[in-house]
Amino acid sequence: MIRALSSSIDAQKERTRLSYRSFHRSAEPSEPCCVVPMLSRALKSNATSIYLLDILLADDAQMSTISSEKSETKEVAHINDLSRDQNPASSSHGSLELEQLHAEGDGEEPVYATGLRLVMIMTTINLSSLIASLDLGIVATAIPKITQEFHGLNYIEWYSSACFLTVGVTSAMWGKMYKYLPAQWTYMSALGIYLVGSIVAASAPNSIALIVGRAIQGWGCAGCLSGSVLIINYTAAPSKRPLLIGMWIGVFMCATILGPVLGGVFTTEITWRWCFWINLPVGGLAIALQLIFLRIPKHIKTPQASWKEILLNLDFPGAGILLASLVCFILALEWGGVTKPWSSGSVIATLALWIVLTIAFFVVEYVQGERAGMPFRLLKQRMIWANALYAYITNLANFQVLFYLPYYFQSVKGKTAIISGVYTLPFLALYAVGAMASGALLGKTRMMHPFMAMSGLLAVVGAALFYSMDVNTSQAWYIGAQIPFGLGIGLANQVPVTVVQAFTDPADVAIATAIIFTFQTSTGAYFTTAAQSIFENLLLQSLTKNAPDVDIATVLAAGASALDKKFSGAQLSQVIHAYTQGIQGVFAFSIAGAALTVFLTFLVPFKRLPIFADKATQEAGPSEKESVVEV
Repeated sequence: MIRALSSSIDAQKERTRLSYRSFHRSAEPSEPCCVVPMLSRALKSNATSIYLLDILLADDAQMSTISSEKSETKEVAHINDLSRDQNPASSSHGSLELEQLHAEGDGEEPVYATGLRLVMIMTTINLSSLIASLDLGIVATAIPKITQEFHGLNYIEWYSSACFLTVGVTSAMWGKMYKYLPAQWTYMSALGIYLVGSIVAASAPNSIALIVGRAIQGWGCAGCLSGSVLIINYTAAPSKRPLLIGMWIGVFMCATILGPVLGGVFTTEITWRWCFWINLPVGGLAIALQLIFLRIPKHIKTPQASWKEILLNLDFPGAGILLASLVCFILALEWGGVTKPWSSGSVIATLALWIVLTIAFFVVEYVQGERAGMPFRLLKQRMIWANALYAYITNLANFQVLFYLPYYFQSVKGKTAIISGVYTLPFLALYAVGAMASGALLGKTRMMHPFMAMSGLLAVVGAALFYSMDVNTSQAWYIGAQIPFGLGIGLANQVPVTVVQAFTDPADVAIATAIIFTFQTSTGAYFTTAAQSIFENLLLQSLTKNAPDVDIATVLAAGASALDKKFSGAQLSQVIHAYTQGIQGVFAFSIAGAALTVFLTFLVPFKRLPIFADKATQEAGPSEKESVVEV
């Protein structure tokens, strides 16, 4: 890689010398101020041209008119200023190239983890992800029992949305913390916060306390998720990263496979509170192993910054506005058509505030520049915003099935929490298979578009099969429907973060990763709330039309797992039919999301992943970019 860089500099030197000579013929030797602007245009804002200019000054006698160090310094500064004005993005990249050259001079070489240490690092990462993913599956199965204990569906969307809300709001903040603070201690702090949230949720006496605990869990979960992928990027050799990220996603979903089963066991045999208590021993073991084995390589440097500068870079204004925006959105959909009519002033006002605050968030991000949680210089890169949008919509399809498939089994089919957990295993198992397969193949083919397009097509087929399910659907049908859907979602779920990390400058990897996770997880806050609104509105419409004698308040208070205890005979059939209508509406929402991802695939730039050459990367240093082959 060094030889390639040297050849590139020699070639640029020759082009620059020819450019200088052609320009110099039209300028007087005593007028360097005329030569410099012309040179600045010829150099095209390439930062290595500073070195080439020094070379030309040394070996070209015609440049002897630039005699003093002071004038040379001014001219080089003038070139840099013009370069930045002409192409700010290239200037930023050029600065990185200069830093790379200086880093090479310092002799700092990357030393990646191998053997037992890499295995143990992946074990600690997977243990942290285990408890985060367990919560997704466990809560999905436990929600019917939670609604029964806390008497009603009034806060049901908050049990999941509270976690997703804080994950989405704080992901960018965690990205900045990983940039400026030691990654190892930041990662352990995130896990500690998650465990505190688990304690609050496990001991919750009411819905409000449970929601607060879930919100704290989401705060820590955001740091664990973005930190896991970042630590893989820091500690593993480049050629191993796609496979390891795919394995991490696979383990994440394998843990989610255990979630519904464990949730069913805890909910049926003990109590749903053990869905949260179980996090403590696993999290404690993960922290212990991190203290022993996790070491961030020395070539990973954190920028020198004061605590004041770090706090300013955490983007509290942006996070606060985004949080307020999401709360307004959730409240509007919670009220609309359920507790208040859609024409209500409260519903209209909260929807209007959501729109205004969302716009304000992007304005604040733009104004803050580099201090923003999502800097616009990164957001405007097509490779980043297209992958972020793809990740955002993919989970629109994913989360609806993850949460409402157990609802279908318990409310429509009358299954226990344990059995409903077992019945979701095909979806989650195929998800894990798809994630690990795409992780392995992505590193070999370096092509992401086939996986992204196939993912959407398979998910559409699966979601359409889910939509057709009712009370009479056979076991073969609802098991078979999970195969294309799970495989499809798994094929591309980790692709956006893998691609963005590969094409982003190392100094920006932490922030770019956090941007993807912000979009990926805020889906949960937006679309699980939207799905709950769809479900409740269709449920109430069906009851009003087909079962006018059924007390709606009793239905809402019963919870999905206790319908047969509150109703019987014709009323029970009518209520189950209403539940079916609501769940089908959610699955239709999932179809729309899956179909949209197929079209979003074509927004992602048609480039192959960089060639991962471990030896070259180690020689050139951590900031050296691998070659990119355009398709």
